[in-house]
Amino acid sequence: MLSLNALLAGGRAALAARWIPAASSLLLPNIESLQMQQVRGRKRAHKQPLSRAQKQARREAKLAKELERKKYTFMERVRIAKMHKLQSPSHLYPGRMLPEQEETLLENPPCNVYVRSAVKTQYYSVKDAILMHRESQQPAMFNHPKAPIRLRLELNMSTERSTKKVADTTEIVPVPYTFTHGQKRSILAFVADLKLQEEALAAGAEFALGPEIVKKIVKGQFRTEDFDFAVAHTDMAMAIPPIRGILKKKFPTKLNGGLGDDIAQLVEKFKTGVQYTIKGDPIYPDWGLCDTIVGKLDMPPDELEMNVNCLIEAVCKHRNAVLGPFINRAVLMVVPGDEYFSLKIDHLLPVPTAEEIEKFEKQKKKKKKEKKEEKLLAEEEGAAAEVEEDETEDAPPVPAAATA
Repeated sequence: MLSLNALLAGGRAALAARWIPAASSLLLPNIESLQMQQVRGRKRAHKQPLSRAQKQARREAKLAKELERKKYTFMERVRIAKMHKLQSPSHLYPGRMLPEQEETLLENPPCNVYVRSAVKTQYYSVKDAILMHRESQQPAMFNHPKAPIRLRLELNMSTERSTKKVADTTEIVPVPYTFTHGQKRSILAFVADLKLQEEALAAGAEFALGPEIVKKIVKGQFRTEDFDFAVAHTDMAMAIPPIRGILKKKFPTKLNGGLGDDIAQLVEKFKTGVQYTIKGDPIYPDWGLCDTIVGKLDMPPDELEMNVNCLIEAVCKHRNAVLGPFINRAVLMVVPGDEYFSLKIDHLLPVPTAEEIEKFEKQKKKKKKEKKEEKLLAEEEGAAAEVEEDETEDAPPVPAAATA
């Protein structure tokens, strides 16, 4: 009998005999299947000489590129590059409404459940927007029945001059229905009468001081940086101008509502009023935003509507109505939350009268005429200077003896 080792050796030999020819046949070349193929490279055109027109076009392109580069300094180019990387505040949620992007969208939604991006912006009254926010903030859902109401206004910052925009500003507007805004506002009151000083302190002012404090502020003996706002009675109107440069935007005037006859009412207004800030977009200078809190969700809808109307009226005073609507869109939101509803505010926007439009057009024509006259005058002066230079060049040289 054969041993186990012999059987295994025989099996290995048989396997080797079976697989070697097949493996070696794969390595042998098949002459019949080989075909001679010539692969030639792409014919490259030799460098041809440029025509005069092509050379001129290249020179002009190079010159234009150089002029574009020299338009800004190195630091300006660095600043512009950084700004391009920034995100515009107007593009942050919920973004800015652009009518040209909604031209191809549906006018009205087909049913009460729809994709918002597939339909044009839907506008609601303040009451309807409040009721819809209350549905989402009920205890069974987000459970914020007393959430603050946030009003977001998209603004158009352009003015009569293309290089000038609406200035950034922070103001306080007295609203008909006050609420707890949660802000700690320290107020400095300027008033000469001692009785009125007591009234200001009773209304909530931190300090109520008379004319003697003005000199101390100028000398730096009294810090005004510790106060958020300043109000003044009309009896101090002639005493406070020396500290205008120190108070800066806090300086009380009739325009910002900080100067008046009723000092207690002024303090109350700055304590309980709605603070809003108009701020331009650093990426798109023609755009701006105003974002503020106008009330609480548990307030009656009529009261909230009055507060919204009051704020919109105050914001619209910062731009000439002849230039068109200052507010591009008004959005009502809840804090916290992402749900928003666009408001119908066309009836609140100021409409310019025929006299205002006529006056604006006259001023526009006058400025255009003045610019044209200045341009003609500059051209005439330049032509006269050229003629004078030509005359001096054509004049015969004066002999040295004659000059002596």
